[in-house]
Amino acid sequence: MPRWYAAVVATSYLLALLDARPTGSQVPAAWLASVLEERLHARVALVAGGAHGTTDTSTHRLRGWSVASVVGNETFVQARPIVRDAKNEPVEDVLRTPAPCTLASFHVGTDDERFAETHPSVRLARFRRWIGTRAEAELDTDTRRRMREEIPDFLARSQTVNNDAELVFLRFLAALHAAGALGAPFATAEEVRRALRTTAALLGDGPINVMVSDGRTLGVIHRGGTMYSLAPPLPVGRMVRPEDEARAAARHNLLWYDPDGPPELPPTGAERVAEGIFSIECLRPRTLARE
Repeated sequence: MPRWYAAVVATSYLLALLDARPTGSQVPAAWLASVLEERLHARVALVAGGAHGTTDTSTHRLRGWSVASVVGNETFVQARPIVRDAKNEPVEDVLRTPAPCTLASFHVGTDDERFAETHPSVRLARFRRWIGTRAEAELDTDTRRRMREEIPDFLARSQTVNNDAELVFLRFLAALHAAGALGAPFATAEEVRRALRTTAALLGDGPINVMVSDGRTLGVIHRGGTMYSLAPPLPVGRMVRPEDEARAAARHNLLWYDPDGPPELPPTGAERVAEGIFSIECLRPRTLARE
């Protein structure tokens, strides 16, 4: 995404945190804070400085965030739509509810008093045990109309956020419903990917970055921007058997989406995720499945 675009309209950075054993010890808060400092705060400052020809970031900053997680059949959503104090940090919100899958959206935009009135809600969407989010700006009028026409009434009546990210999420659920997978105990990873492919086909050729989850499977559309996969460091200071070390390394995965990602090699400890539609089973968070 060009820097001028990021400076003019609000945009979103996305996070998905997967934990194969959420009842165990959590991802270290200090590590997550360092990831957000490097991947979010520093990137926002860079985009603002590049866009305005100055290092003054007062006109472009983190404006709000929303976090959602799925535990069993329960969904938990928290939103901070307007963050007035730049010292507020999202780490505690991201780690508040240990879960197999946690999604977060970080809203970045201009620093003006009417921001909340002129930009859609940052709150993540949910329906039954599903949660979802999307990074891009608003849909064009024709795409929005087509999306609305293809969403069944029972899903349309569940709208609570009333932004285009929720509309895309509901269209994904409509595709699951058409395949008979929405009412099943769990949709298979293949069904999730198929429903995402149907949804992506309606969104045109521009950037599309969507994350959905039912707490068992994470589904992702990634087209445009940059996505990384990161794992927290292993505990230090105690002896660990090789087999236990391997299990610990495979327990977590953090996916990070940057709408204005740098072209250089990924940072230390991160792997670039190729564009496309893929799924990850929460019990195997380091394994991506594609068509």
